[in-house]
Amino acid sequence: MAASGLGVRPSAISLLALDLPDYIQKLGYDRCAEARALIEEADLKCARCGSNRCARPHGWWYRKKVTDLSTGAIFENVPILRVRLCMGTASLVPGELWRGRFTITSVLEVVVHVLREGVETACEWAWAAGTGEAVVSKSSLRRWTRVVRERLVGSALNWLGPETATSWSVGHDEADQLDALLATITTPLLGRFRSVFGRGLLDRANPPEPRTPSRRSAPRTSGRHEPGLSHDSTRPVRPRGSWSWRRARGPPPGDAMEEPTHDRRQAPTPKTHIP
Repeated sequence: MAASGLGVRPSAISLLALDLPDYIQKLGYDRCAEARALIEEADLKCARCGSNRCARPHGWWYRKKVTDLSTGAIFENVPILRVRLCMGTASLVPGELWRGRFTITSVLEVVVHVLREGVETACEWAWAAGTGEAVVSKSSLRRWTRVVRERLVGSALNWLGPETATSWSVGHDEADQLDALLATITTPLLGRFRSVFGRGLLDRANPPEPRTPSRRSAPRTSGRHEPGLSHDSTRPVRPRGSWSWRRARGPPPGDAMEEPTHDRRQAPTPKTHIP
């Protein structure tokens, strides 16, 4: 997932704006050279230094399987470059990729079928276009429809409309308008959108909320704690090392020197008879 605040110049995203087959073929086998070329072309802006001078290749990570629901094509081990900056790491993701599993255009096409024919028929269409496996579930199709309405129509269309010379009207058919918009969306356009906003077309616009602080009154600290006052205020305070001093103790219980106790339960002393 691309870090927030990152941008890529539209003239320098030729590699990220390619279709997935061309993107994989263009990378080739010399990944080190391609990584340096991507970093040099990408206008990465670090939040700390404000430039891309600190950008270094952090490594490649691979998406095991990316599915194009429109054609049923499956792309395995799609490489994505990770870049290390002062404030963490960022990913240079192809513009057509969404969630590392599907292509954006095929997801939009499935949603068009959902709006026109319903979830049942759209699920069968995705199954027929794929490899014969249930690549998406009915709940996923319903969730994708909400995502397109909220993130594409409700947010991204503000930028996408002027770029594609299209408009959206609430009174017109939703499926027809989305189908017309899909016809104008190209892979370079998806790459340019990612370069401007630092996210994909169907990604969430707002960053995740920060974690709430703990409700504990005082945070835990590592190491030894400072000795505090004892709860027993009557206990005398002794200097360090006083525990080894020799203390005087009283006689043990039952000692012969112990004074006799006057217990009324003891037998009375016999009286001596004096004639």
